[in-house]
Amino acid sequence: MSEEEKKTIDEEKTIPRPEGYTIVKYAALWVLFLSLSLGMIISTFIILKAFQNIGFWLYLVVYMSVIAILLVIGHKITEVKVNLKITDEGLDQTRLSGSKLYPEHRLIKWEDMKHYHLTGRINHQDFLISVKDDVNFRISLPWPIALFEKQKDNWENFAAFQDDFWGIAPEHDVHRTFFG
Repeated sequence: MSEEEKKTIDEEKTIPRPEGYTIVKYAALWVLFLSLSLGMIISTFIILKAFQNIGFWLYLVVYMSVIAILLVIGHKITEVKVNLKITDEGLDQTRLSGSKLYPEHRLIKWEDMKHYHLTGRINHQDFLISVKDDVNFRISLPWPIALFEKQKDNWENFAAFQDDFWGIAPEHDVHRTFFG
């Protein structure tokens, strides 16, 4: 193989960005669960205090309004900007700004990863890595109609991260799965 052919083949390999991928994410499942639960309690309390005899439709309007408000508040409380780097050791996450609910630094080694779901296992989850003996790594992106956009190119960075992770993970015996 000539030096020129080798150089062309090396350039075609997927090489992740050395500076990483800056992504804004949040805890979608927790926000949805708490919004639905607290929404029912709060709207029932409002209805019982404000109105004595009301119909189902008014209760439904109040309930949906409370849920919408709680979803926005929960979204803002759990939103965090992170930098993800794909390294020879594994996936390195560093919190840049946002919610203190996320660790400041997390390293998931390749040997600790079982498999990954490129589009998550359920709705409101865009990426999932199943981790042995630790908390699974999830990325849930803000809604497509972001109310408070922190980063304009969030979806592009996320797509680039997915493509690079998808290309490198099989080299470290971490494979994509659709079920499980």
